[in-house]
Amino acid sequence: MNLAGASVWGRLLTWLEHEQADENFGRLIRAPRAIDETAKLDAFMTKGLIDPAKADMAFERVAHRIRASHILFVPAVLSGVALKASRLRVVEYLTHQVRQLREKGFEADIADIDTGAPVACNGARVAQILADNHRPTWIVTHSKGGLDVLEALISYPEVRRFVDGWVAFQAPFQGSPIADIASGTQRARRLSGAVMKVLSADLEAVGDLRTDRRARYMDHNAGEIAKLVQDVPIMCVGTVCGSSTAKTSLVPDWPTGGWMASQGLKNDGLVPVASTILPGARFVTLDGFGHGQVARHHIFSGRKLENVDLLKALFALMLNERDLSETEAA
Repeated sequence: MNLAGASVWGRLLTWLEHEQADENFGRLIRAPRAIDETAKLDAFMTKGLIDPAKADMAFERVAHRIRASHILFVPAVLSGVALKASRLRVVEYLTHQVRQLREKGFEADIADIDTGAPVACNGARVAQILADNHRPTWIVTHSKGGLDVLEALISYPEVRRFVDGWVAFQAPFQGSPIADIASGTQRARRLSGAVMKVLSADLEAVGDLRTDRRARYMDHNAGEIAKLVQDVPIMCVGTVCGSSTAKTSLVPDWPTGGWMASQGLKNDGLVPVASTILPGARFVTLDGFGHGQVARHHIFSGRKLENVDLLKALFALMLNERDLSETEAA
């Protein structure tokens, strides 16, 4: 984090009268019990980046398992503007992956949800989409989209039978300290509320990401989450922002990322890595990617990270492991 960014961020915290609450930070520092697959993903890497040839080769072996399914992308909070802007193809959010998959003959869509709505509302909407489609579906979520899908599969367990697998990118299952700041004090809520009103969004969509609310949610639903992990193959993806071979020096570090790092939290600029891991699920961690970089594509990026290559590698990793488990069980 550069000094200017740190100074501005520090002044903002003071102006918002933010007082740090450490009681929920333990969940954000220590990852829950889960299955770390990062070493297996490394087999798809060359110089710290997904190797397209390796991803394609592995994916071709399992593509037939996905071709008959629907691939449903569930976007992040307040991403409606980004989705509309993606039509220009200068900077694309999720639409690049969808288009590439369609060009290869896969059925892929972005869920029609209100990205400014709270988790309970979007959870019901995602469950409705799954029930209406009434067919095998692979779900790919980004950020709060992961919370919306978790709510759908917890509160409407009957739709789990339609889900072949779920890849959750950068989901704040345990919450985000940045959401605590954005809605923690009366002054912060007034400011955030004004911004959300301009965006025709609900302030609760941000409040749902607070660490205290997520702690209560995860504890209350611990039993159902354990059952869900048994019923549905899940791969969680967390990233750590900062300089790496995957990030050019022209992109500054996030001041929010530096602030969380100073609190002992590895993070992507908005969400701590430990928060992205659903208890009992499989997970991978990638270095050098800020929040959103795994879902965004722009025409100036070259091939620093082809998002669909990462998705192919994850699909291959999940399905190859499942095939191996089924063979051993037989």
